Amino acid sequence: METELKLKVPADELERLRRHPMLAGRALGDPVEHHLVDTYYDTPERALWQAGLSLRVRADGGRWIQTVKTAHEASGSLHRRGEWECELPDAHPQPGLLAGQVKPSALAELLRSAAVAADLAPLFQNTTHRTAWRIASAEGQELACALDAGSIAAGDRQASVAELELELKEGDPAQLFQLALDLHHAVPLQLALDSKAARGYALLDAAQAQVQRAHKAAPVRLRGKMTLEQAFLAIGANCLAQLESNVPGVLERDVESLHQMRVGLRRLRALVAMFEKLVQAPAAVREGLDWLSGELGAARDWDVLAGSTLERIAGLDPASLRQAAETKAEAHHRQLAQTLRAPHFTQVLLQVGGWLHGRAWRAGDGLPKDSPLAAPAGRAMRPLLRKAEKRLDKRIAGLDPADAEARHRTRIAAKKARYAAECFQDLLPARRVKPYAGRLSKLQDKLGVLNDYAVADRLLDELKGSNAQVARQAAYARGFLAASTAAQSARLGKALASVAGRRISG
Repeated sequence: METELKLKVPADELERLRRHPMLAGRALGDPVEHHLVDTYYDTPERALWQAGLSLRVRADGGRWIQTVKTAHEASGSLHRRGEWECELPDAHPQPGLLAGQVKPSALAELLRSAAVAADLAPLFQNTTHRTAWRIASAEGQELACALDAGSIAAGDRQASVAELELELKEGDPAQLFQLALDLHHAVPLQLALDSKAARGYALLDAAQAQVQRAHKAAPVRLRGKMTLEQAFLAIGANCLAQLESNVPGVLERDVESLHQMRVGLRRLRALVAMFEKLVQAPAAVREGLDWLSGELGAARDWDVLAGSTLERIAGLDPASLRQAAETKAEAHHRQLAQTLRAPHFTQVLLQVGGWLHGRAWRAGDGLPKDSPLAAPAGRAMRPLLRKAEKRLDKRIAGLDPADAEARHRTRIAAKKARYAAECFQDLLPARRVKPYAGRLSKLQDKLGVLNDYAVADRLLDELKGSNAQVARQAAYARGFLAASTAAQSARLGKALASVAGRRISG
């Protein structure tokens, strides 16, 4: 199992990074230069890729190395995957030679399959000049560092490669993030989420290569024997993966990608808040997450106004108003794209990833025996769930439905309670979690619409200085939304009562 951090390097910065004094100072020996030609194979039906495998044959200095890798686990920017390799007598793949090394029996049988071997054909090729170092970390671990420059070719389509790979065979993955941060201070880097195999397969499908899709949260898989700390890591990595996987779509101004990126960020911030007594996040992590929340919010607010809120206004053709809102949204999306390409965004993600994967909250190598983090998650999670439930009860009990700020705080409390229930659902009775989460979701939706109206009122006020037609429509829309808010707020009682006093924490 390899642990790897991949980073994009600006093409015009490759040479400066190659000559970086930090790499020379920490290197265990001179760097080694390679000219690599990797040919990726699969069946016409892509049987290997569909099973979560990639197969390549690498030509390197007169040798042929066959490698099989699994798809990486959902751990945010950190890639963890199985990797097996063997030397070949020539350039022709022989996947059966690796079957004995592969532990999952289904994958081993696939590699042994005579039908698969007979149907294998080259799909795409990666040609790379690689500069490789063995790096000593500050903690005495050895890291592999590789700087790649080249291209991936699939038929008549090509994509350039300019990236840095930092790999750790065993030990603390925080060292990967720290080395990346140290290099990032001198050369602007960006996280690279896709493997070269994934990029090659994307090139095979022109539509897939051109259209970025939004990524919802993958299910969080918790096991009964997990400690609370292990559960925290699994949930945190899941949130980070959702956040990071939607960055390409946000850069293409995909509205749903931005929404899902914000959901991933909100889930992560809710998790940090839930564990605040047990896991102390450093100031840089808290401030970075808060900063990113603010950066994502403005574009999303205008998207919601233009895309859904205006449609709820009766008696108005909002074409001019929608155009004005879309113009505002476009400007914020352009600014957001600059933000996500800027060095500070990469720095925040590296700091969060290093803190999470490196378990930086630990005072030493382990946890105190009496720490709740060391206890079984199924038991130790219950006080955390109970805290979220009590906070929601308190918000509901003190809620004035006409108070927009109070409604917003209640909505946040409902959201946190739902996130907590869904994250720990593998360790809770399904017959209780699903109805509870369903009621919370309905309450959240009702409060969310009212929050959208409150945000819309503020945004529409910004449009009052536009042309006369937009100004008139904005005034009408604000009046309609004010009346709708009053009516819908008065009908919140049933949704609030459906969750007040409800418990899944036992």
